[in-house]
Amino acid sequence: MSFGKLVTLAMLSAFSAGAGYSYVAEKHGLPLPGVAVSRETASTTKIETVSPSVQLIKTSPSTSHVQPADFTPYTLCSDAIRIHCVVDGDTLWHNGTKIRVADIDTPEISKPKCSSEAARGAKATRRFLELVNAGPVEFQAWPGRDEDKYGRKLRVLVRDGRSLGDILVSEGLARTWSGRRQPWC
Repeated sequence: MSFGKLVTLAMLSAFSAGAGYSYVAEKHGLPLPGVAVSRETASTTKIETVSPSVQLIKTSPSTSHVQPADFTPYTLCSDAIRIHCVVDGDTLWHNGTKIRVADIDTPEISKPKCSSEAARGAKATRRFLELVNAGPVEFQAWPGRDEDKYGRKLRVLVRDGRSLGDILVSEGLARTWSGRRQPWC
């Protein structure tokens, strides 16, 4: 296969993944890529990519919550380049590092086993995006294990002394991690 054909196939694959995601996002009410919504502040943050190294961040007016100057809001992951985005209810990319929220398990959105799992996974993903965009979090190491078998860093996300995972569990959007996945259907 020629290099040109390989590049064309790679580009088509990346486009298809994005188009497929847009369909799933619309069907399950997930925010579209580049848009992060925070329920606590009732504000919407729009991130526009001007070039690969420059992003414009526009936030609608909100007087109830002020983010630190160095806080970068998360978006929903949608393409092959993942730097600072939420994958699903228990996985995110933080400054180029893939992190698995170690203290919980949420329903899958990429390969759900049934429609109810897809719907619950979409709700968990939306809520997780809101939680991480409510302000800075502390990434605490999981005792005894730094990475999972997929190379993701295992971390507990904590704000104001409370695990974001515990919040998702209390809202019925996640389970406390038991050491293995359990079915959601």
